[in-house]
Amino acid sequence: MSDTDVLPSFRAGDNAAPFPVRRGFAARVASAWPAMVVLVVAALLRLHDVAADRFWKNELFSLTWVRHPFAWLVGEGMRIETNPPLYYIVLKGWVAVFGTGEAAARMPSVLAGVIAVGLTIKLGRELGNPRAGLLGGLLLAVTPVQIVYSHEARAYGLLPMFAVMAMIGANRLLRAANAATPASATPPVSAAVWFGLGAAGLLHTHATGAFAVAALGLVMLLALWDTPHPGPALRRLVVASLVAGMVAAPVLLALARQSNSDNIYWMPKFGLDTPVLLNRYLLIGPMVRTEFGELAAHYQLLAEMALGTLTAALLIGLALRRLRDGAERALLLFFPLLFVLLLAGVSLVRPILIPRVALWVSAPICLTAAVLLTGGLGRLPRILVGGLLGACFAVGLWNNALAPAQHKPDWTALLRDNPIDQAAGPTLVGGPHAGPLGVAFYAQGPIRRPLLQWLADPSLPVTVADRLERETAGATTIDTAGLASLIAAGGGVVLFLDDDDEILIDRHLAAAPWFVQARRSVYPGLIVFTW
Repeated sequence: MSDTDVLPSFRAGDNAAPFPVRRGFAARVASAWPAMVVLVVAALLRLHDVAADRFWKNELFSLTWVRHPFAWLVGEGMRIETNPPLYYIVLKGWVAVFGTGEAAARMPSVLAGVIAVGLTIKLGRELGNPRAGLLGGLLLAVTPVQIVYSHEARAYGLLPMFAVMAMIGANRLLRAANAATPASATPPVSAAVWFGLGAAGLLHTHATGAFAVAALGLVMLLALWDTPHPGPALRRLVVASLVAGMVAAPVLLALARQSNSDNIYWMPKFGLDTPVLLNRYLLIGPMVRTEFGELAAHYQLLAEMALGTLTAALLIGLALRRLRDGAERALLLFFPLLFVLLLAGVSLVRPILIPRVALWVSAPICLTAAVLLTGGLGRLPRILVGGLLGACFAVGLWNNALAPAQHKPDWTALLRDNPIDQAAGPTLVGGPHAGPLGVAFYAQGPIRRPLLQWLADPSLPVTVADRLERETAGATTIDTAGLASLIAAGGGVVLFLDDDDEILIDRHLAAAPWFVQARRSVYPGLIVFTW
């Protein structure tokens, strides 16, 4: 960086071009330290208890999938797995150097989460509101759902980073198109680079990245239509989009072939409750504390859904009224809304809208809140926004970040009480969702006893993940009748279920006379029945 930095001269709502200001090293350090503090906070929150929980089913799939060669991941693997290969390539290289421990395998997500916070600060500054950028970065740093997915060896943690990169490029294109004179309307090459890298990253990270890029492209076309000099920016936008699309062409073709894949049969249908669940997920987080009992957890979930929906409605309503700057409205409001609407429309035919695919929407939410809080809101609206958002984050942090080792299966505790490396002992049977892979991964020695997976509904399709985890663990399947026969034969059976398997108890087991004879134990993330 040279001694001449470019600082925006416009306030929110102005379209004036930036002007150069001479700044020395001391001045740059003085202006950078608040952002550094925010980044340190983001890093500390993401590193806190990063290894406290054991890997859960999807993380174990990631670690199993990356055992394949690089060439296979970008070839045959891309045609089988519904998610693009970028994250798996990153993870494969990472664990080859740092190992497959919990902290090591989750570190790419930690780093991506911290980078996303830094990019959010940068986007706020380039929107012409450094205070909002700093506050938006801080809000993203403490957003519970962002911390949760920084603790997962999955691709979702990369989505906010790439989305904000694309938004930075889009903002530079819009600023150039709003220039005062045609001579200054040509966007810098960096605008196309930022947009192209972000778009390519989204396309290569998750299947729904295509909808994010489409939503951003459409919003950009509509926003450029209302600018004085759209031509140069539109040309850069088209070139960047074409390059990103060409780079991602193999991924897009593979995803198109998998549009009817059995691997996503489990996704819930879109309903009236889907937006409510999405609001709660993004603003509060995915977890609910359960130590107070199922009834308390149920009412807590309802209260959190109401709180999340009220907060989201307030933010959207105020943003529609208060965001005057065209780039802010396009990128912080209409871009995420259009993305959700696109996924909702597709989900009416083929369900794909699950809350975690919208993880990147946290970034524009936080920046929108920051713009509102640092802008011209009156005292009461500011109190309402700050109070509701603070309540959401406080509850979410209490549910998630401050409740370590409560949400993911504690395989080591299960194996401590049921050592599978001994020939004598009960047969271990995993639930349909819990699966056998966690036991196989965390086993300290050879597996000397049968390891089975209970299939409550054998008619359901077999996904790639199901087949891979059984092959890796050396497990075989057993249906409900077979499970009953195994229990009746004596010799001992241990059935372990995770939170997603719990519904199967009432549906398939509760009425069985042999089920009531089981001894019930509870581990973090696991319910265990022993006969």
